[in-house]
Amino acid sequence: MTTPEVRQQLEERGHRTKYPKKVLRELAKLEKKKVVLSTSNGRELLWQRKPWLHGARDGAGLMGAAEAVAFHILQRFAGNKLPAAVTKDLEPLFSAAEVRLSQEKADNRIYRAWPDKVDSVDGTFALIRPNLREDIFHVIATATFFEREVCVKYRPAGKPETEDLTPKTLWPLALVESAGLMYMVAQDPSFEPRKDKPRIQWLRSLFRLDRIVSTVESGKTFAYPEDFSLRTYVEGEQAFNFLTEPAVKLSIAFDGNAGNHLKETPMAKDQELATLADGRLRVTGTVIPSLKLRWWLRSFGANVEILTPVSMREEFAAEYRKLAARYES
Repeated sequence: MTTPEVRQQLEERGHRTKYPKKVLRELAKLEKKKVVLSTSNGRELLWQRKPWLHGARDGAGLMGAAEAVAFHILQRFAGNKLPAAVTKDLEPLFSAAEVRLSQEKADNRIYRAWPDKVDSVDGTFALIRPNLREDIFHVIATATFFEREVCVKYRPAGKPETEDLTPKTLWPLALVESAGLMYMVAQDPSFEPRKDKPRIQWLRSLFRLDRIVSTVESGKTFAYPEDFSLRTYVEGEQAFNFLTEPAVKLSIAFDGNAGNHLKETPMAKDQELATLADGRLRVTGTVIPSLKLRWWLRSFGANVEILTPVSMREEFAAEYRKLAARYES
């Protein structure tokens, strides 16, 4: 392909090349390393990649069955979480994996069968997921990968579609999939943290990608914040439990076998189990109250009773009285 065609493909994958001469210089460096070849076509150069895993057929000949399964599983479970800058480079390997697993070889049957023996299932009632526009995801994923600012128009839940949306400049820090929905963790650089606070805290929020109406890259890169850790944000701050509160000691009593699963999957690191005089299982542990915790407790219906804290017990009691009155009518 020509130099402009190479540059166009780089741009489509999210790389910003700025000017053609830079691409030409990089291609010349690759040619010295014998990675690409060039031929003259009149006044322009045509570039060709040397045949290393260039096609699926060549790649399949070099790929082992175990590698083929690994690439197949990667594409299946993580293909929608990778930016184009990564997936486009892996496409020949994905294709080679398909060819390798389709070949009639002695070791292929058990390897070929493995992808059909594993799956991922949500633990809750499955709802129809909202559509996520590919063009929106492509811009957000690429900007997150290259650490570039994005300008988004975001429609929060409940906001009418007829209402105009004000564009907002954000720093995309991470992408997280939760309950089948894709979220962007983003920092708003326009809100400076207060210096008088003991801990400097930037405004970081969750944005559901399917609620983003439009988005474009601003063309500016940002310095990725050193104090941000996605693992801490998810596990420590429990941002995806929604509307979190200070930690409390939760004590609950289960009827029958309703709480037996907590013996194998504790609700807290300091969980303690005991049997009450009436035979019910009492479970106690330190938890962070949140919407997800309340959803979980409600899922047991009348088979669970909140003993402490008193405030949460009274909250659920009032809610169930209201619910009972509604059903009685």
